[in-house]
Amino acid sequence: MNVEQLTVDVPQKDGFDTETVTIWTRVEDALTRIGAEEITFDAARGALHSSAGCIVLAKYLVQEGLNVKKMDFGFRAPLLARAFLLTAQDDGADCLYDSENGVIICETDDHQFAFDVLKDWKVDWRRLSHEVVDSYEGYEDIDSAWTLDTLLEHADVPVEAYRRTDD
Repeated sequence: MNVEQLTVDVPQKDGFDTETVTIWTRVEDALTRIGAEEITFDAARGALHSSAGCIVLAKYLVQEGLNVKKMDFGFRAPLLARAFLLTAQDDGADCLYDSENGVIICETDDHQFAFDVLKDWKVDWRRLSHEVVDSYEGYEDIDSAWTLDTLLEHADVPVEAYRRTDD
């Protein structure tokens, strides 16, 4: 699969046309804006092959993007849409939409991830999600310090190759 040509249909609410998005274009732009290293680009390519990988990648880009002025978060909906579609094939995550709080909650085998999607108001999150709840409590979002490590697990590189060691 050529991830650079990968597209996804992002369902929109009534009154808006479904949007077909080339995922890599959005991801590459976000990685460039945050100043990611080449190994992170490689990990992102690997992450697009699984639902859990798409979720981790989306969370990493959101967390890093919060530190960038005028960050374009247009990658979020396509990555989550791809993750939701892949979960039917790989059972890598359970995802639900908290409609009252405008939050997507995804649980992989190792972590929980929460995404505030109120700004993505045109997306039909109800259609995408596995389950819709009115108000979900009790989730723990992953600590941002571990998100990059979790993402880099999708690159075929040992941790020692990218982890800094201070003498």
